[in-house]
Amino acid sequence: MQQSTNTKHKKIDTLKNSYEFDIVFKNGLRFNRDFMAIYAMPLRDFIFHLRKKKQYNRFIESKMLLGFSINKKVAKACKRNLIRRRIKAVMQECGTKYRGYAFVFICRKGISDYDFIALKKHILYSTKKLTQPRNTIEDKR
Repeated sequence: MQQSTNTKHKKIDTLKNSYEFDIVFKNGLRFNRDFMAIYAMPLRDFIFHLRKKKQYNRFIESKMLLGFSINKKVAKACKRNLIRRRIKAVMQECGTKYRGYAFVFICRKGISDYDFIALKKHILYSTKKLTQPRNTIEDKR
């Protein structure tokens, strides 16, 4: 019997360990809102920094990495999971725009008041700001 070699790659994967979060915190770009902070880092830079670590033993084959940090003060577990699912759904919906990035979402207390559409609007604005190319001094000349 022949095995099929047509395996689908995961489009979105999650950050697993604290040192993976630390890489994005230290080397990524940050965008703050009242209820959320988003850190973003290109995936190739993330993998480069991850391979420099001694405890690296993970093969990343997804197109986007997401990490979530939602404090217990935000809400109960059911509501925190709802927030996590909403953010993941927004990123899956527009995943082609932000392919090749590692994101960390740090949610604060007021995020549970936002519905899906308002949350989507804020996330799309923030990720657009983080992933657009930066203007340098050479570009202005």
